[in-house]
Amino acid sequence: MSRVADPAELARLLRGTWAIRATTFPYWMSAERKNPRVTFELVQPSPLQLREVYEYHRPDKGDREVEAEAAWAGRHFSWRMHGRSRLLASAYVVSDTPATPDIIAIHFGRSALLRQSAVTILARPALDPDEVRRAVSKDTHSFELSADEFWQLQWLAPYSPPSPASSDSLA
Repeated sequence: MSRVADPAELARLLRGTWAIRATTFPYWMSAERKNPRVTFELVQPSPLQLREVYEYHRPDKGDREVEAEAAWAGRHFSWRMHGRSRLLASAYVVSDTPATPDIIAIHFGRSALLRQSAVTILARPALDPDEVRRAVSKDTHSFELSADEFWQLQWLAPYSPPSPASSDSLA
């Protein structure tokens, strides 16, 4: 399996905002978290360190944000959440998908809290979620997904908050 292993290439590839389109990561599989996305920001180029800002919407609490950091450890990222979730730590690798630079798979390793490996499919927000699913299903090899991993993915439906009722209605 090939993986993106050059820190400079990883920094270039990851920088910016991505929509979380599918996952086996339990945190994102909750029905309470809608439209999750992550923004990768470069903290330092060498050794490579990234700041990750995860944003999502909770219908009962509004927009939420959590932060994590990822430090390049030679063949993978060492990853840790900040704040109340700081006990959540893992390692991850980015699948090498040169034909589709706007869709990537991140493979998280097992951790004390996670207790299982997990996969998350990220896509640039402008891409249609159905197109992302089709692209991944047609080329699971490039995303380093086994058949079991692909079938375990939970594809996240885009969510639009209901618009507030207009006070100008003539009821």
